Amino acid sequence: MKIIELCLSPDLGGLELYMYRCCRELGKGAEVIPLVCEGGRLQQRLEAEGAKPQMVERRNRALPLLAARRLARLIDEEQVDIIHIHWTKDIPLAAFAKAFAKRKPMLVSTRQMQITRPKRDRYHDFLYRQIDLNITITEALAGDMRGLLNPAYADRVVPLYYGVAEPTEFLSAGARQALRDEMGIGPSTFLVCLVGRIKHYKGQHLLVEAIGKALQQGEDVAALIVGHAMEQDYLADLKRRVQENGWQGRILFRDFVEQPQRLMQACDVVALTTVEETFGLVLVEAMRAGVAVIGSDRGGVPEIIDHEKTGMLFRSTDGEDLYRQLQRLWQDRDLCARLAAAGKEKADRVFDEASHFSALRALLQQRYGAYLSAEKSR
Repeated sequence: MKIIELCLSPDLGGLELYMYRCCRELGKGAEVIPLVCEGGRLQQRLEAEGAKPQMVERRNRALPLLAARRLARLIDEEQVDIIHIHWTKDIPLAAFAKAFAKRKPMLVSTRQMQITRPKRDRYHDFLYRQIDLNITITEALAGDMRGLLNPAYADRVVPLYYGVAEPTEFLSAGARQALRDEMGIGPSTFLVCLVGRIKHYKGQHLLVEAIGKALQQGEDVAALIVGHAMEQDYLADLKRRVQENGWQGRILFRDFVEQPQRLMQACDVVALTTVEETFGLVLVEAMRAGVAVIGSDRGGVPEIIDHEKTGMLFRSTDGEDLYRQLQRLWQDRDLCARLAAAGKEKADRVFDEASHFSALRALLQQRYGAYLSAEKSR
């Protein structure tokens, strides 16, 4: 089987790293051709690992006809069986390429972002008619897609939870404190970590507000905000607010890190404050690392966190509720520890990376077999 893993996003976040992992894991039993954005961070990551990704220039996202013809030639020359789409903006490229190619590969789209409006107009119906399998990362997203696509495509929507690898190491108490010492955080300080792209929708300001309120009340707490700044003005505003209140030693900022699970283990809680996160990969990473989690109560997060059992939920966009739920945890460290243990048990069982890719391989093989049979009967 020959698979094109397609992702022309220039960034390197959870979506792009999942494409990278698909190249690695699916490449163990199939021939994989990575197709990425020239000069993007995925190209750099893949080449650093010895891979040889290919690039297709795409100038018009909605109607990428020239790029689609080049991709169609690649499909025919390489005798591609499957194109696996990761970025929704690449759907038109893949759909038109399939229409142009002599060989008709099966199109698979892993949907990681919300679908916000019906896709039943002529243009979108054409695009989604070309897609043979829509994999969604939550049950909630699967329900949204079935409701917003042409009903004829409902059986093409299949939910499959993300998988996350166990940490490469579990830190000893000494190693954990050494990381905290580097940040100037004492052993008794309750440290909350937030990992994600820094932009207003991700809600970092909610954590700043919650921790700021706690500091004003004399609580021994701190926050670590980690991620690449997608909105520089937003980051500057967060830092200005911290500086104006004298919280510099207690609300810390770090850029993107390669091994977030290691840093998470130096923290007491990992928070996800996005308005509505489709899944919440960082929560699962933290749970597998044995760290307690808290997330907003919209999107796919409630499928990860069972409130007060495997973590805590707070009302989305409500900084006061975030403060109250965190307060319960820093005031009851035993509760925090119980949630961390229960969260790890669930994540190890439900969100294991090896199990995910085993299920993905089986799903692709089963659907491709059915696809070939249907093509032959036409």
